[in-house]
Amino acid sequence: MQQPSIVIGRNPVFQRLRNLAMLLPLIILVTLRTGAGSSVAEDAQQGYDTIDATHLEALLKFIAADELEGRNTGDRGLDIAALFLESQYRLAGLTPPPGQVSMLQYFDVVESVLQGATFEVVDAKQGQDFRLLQDFLVNSTHSKSFDQTFPLLFAGYGFRSKDGMHDDFKGIDANGKALVVIDGSPEAAKDSSPRALARKLRALRRSKATWAKEAGASAIIHVSATMNESTMDRLRNRLKRPRQRLAEAGPSLPQFVVTARVGDALLQGSGWNTTTLLKSLEHNAQGLQVDISQQKAQMTVSVASVTKRAQNVVAYLEGSDPDLKQQVVAFGAHYDHVGMNGNGDIFNGADDDGSGTVGMLEVARAFAGNGKRPRRSMIFVSHAGEEKGLLGSKFYTNHPLVPLGNTVAQLNVDMIGRNDPNAVYIIGSNFLSRELHTINETANQSVGLDLDYGYNDLDDPNRFYYRSDHYNYAKHGIPIIFYFSGTHEDYHQPTDTVDKIDFTKMQRIVRLLYLTGWQVGNLDHRLAQDGLLLEAL
Repeated sequence: MQQPSIVIGRNPVFQRLRNLAMLLPLIILVTLRTGAGSSVAEDAQQGYDTIDATHLEALLKFIAADELEGRNTGDRGLDIAALFLESQYRLAGLTPPPGQVSMLQYFDVVESVLQGATFEVVDAKQGQDFRLLQDFLVNSTHSKSFDQTFPLLFAGYGFRSKDGMHDDFKGIDANGKALVVIDGSPEAAKDSSPRALARKLRALRRSKATWAKEAGASAIIHVSATMNESTMDRLRNRLKRPRQRLAEAGPSLPQFVVTARVGDALLQGSGWNTTTLLKSLEHNAQGLQVDISQQKAQMTVSVASVTKRAQNVVAYLEGSDPDLKQQVVAFGAHYDHVGMNGNGDIFNGADDDGSGTVGMLEVARAFAGNGKRPRRSMIFVSHAGEEKGLLGSKFYTNHPLVPLGNTVAQLNVDMIGRNDPNAVYIIGSNFLSRELHTINETANQSVGLDLDYGYNDLDDPNRFYYRSDHYNYAKHGIPIIFYFSGTHEDYHQPTDTVDKIDFTKMQRIVRLLYLTGWQVGNLDHRLAQDGLLLEAL
């Protein structure tokens, strides 16, 4: 993920304030930026004042130190970070959640590396010698090693809709078969940059594989009209990297992405080839009869796997109201990063997401050190495995230490230390609860940040809403806010280091996080479920 090529427009109100500030004395500029004149609630002031840029810097210098070796999930650097986080939470006065002895919530991940793969269309014409990264690639290394021959079944674009109006699986018997689907969708390439299109295709492949598995299929083959040897070669290094999945999830459905050349072999004898099929699908995306039942594909995958242990760090602060303290406001940040590369370069992940990790520590310290507790309890979850597919948040929401039904909101911080010193992206705040959105804006009156909603869109080509831990909470109907300051040239590079962090900006975002959590924690009622997503249902 690189800096988006699309131009994100700022809120026009703040644009006018910026222009005005250039013409006014410095004291007016300071007033605009700090939110002076909009005071913090007296009950929250003590904790608010303790949130300090120098403290954030001291914490981050440990979390993003070389000695933690990039905090790769399942490795010793992450284990050291977990112990540090637990000690800091305890020093601040937090405890494990009720009924727990430790703050460490352990889970197993299976780490797999692709060793090799073959693909053959049985009884195809001579000369069909298909090669990995030339004619096909294995899209999932989460499947176990296998060598099998599957009968084939064509399933159009491989869509499944909730309303049943567009269901390529309707009336088919997929049990034990490899489904052949057309890669992507008719709309995927519209208004998409190459990187945005690649993200859309990956998301569509994951969805199609999920639906195929639900339909009983044993494998899925995505026929791509645009994939070729050149584009596959760019994925060579990516395929060599270890991939992780939750051990409890079991192996994934085997997925192959194949070129049009392989697609022609799969369609042999049906009266179609890849080109003619795509043209027909442009006008008739459903109901097209393509019989490839006489064909079979032999596929082999060799995967080397090892099981590793990882842990979320979960800290708890009891609320003050005898009844409302059964409910919690959840805060989240992922403390893992991507480790080291084969050259020994350390990916320190100072911004991603060391910034969010220590920001959440500072919020916890502010709540615990405040003279008065909020009415609801607070829970702080430092997630592992975010970089590997949101694994830690998926495990926590599958095995919550406080019932998800008692979790009234989740506030997630991921990368809050770079770019515009006065702005923060707000994502998802009004998707499930407009009231939460309003609370965050009201809290910001005391902080004075520019709240940028440029990425607050389910159709955002960067797909940020789906790419951090809040998403696993939102899937369970929990209102969320994702605080994010944007990507940069050091994203997922060894150069994402502490010296480039804007700690004054971090302090302001953390203060906003604290005030929003404070207000939600003290509501007389649960947040209204009146968001844009619910309206669309």
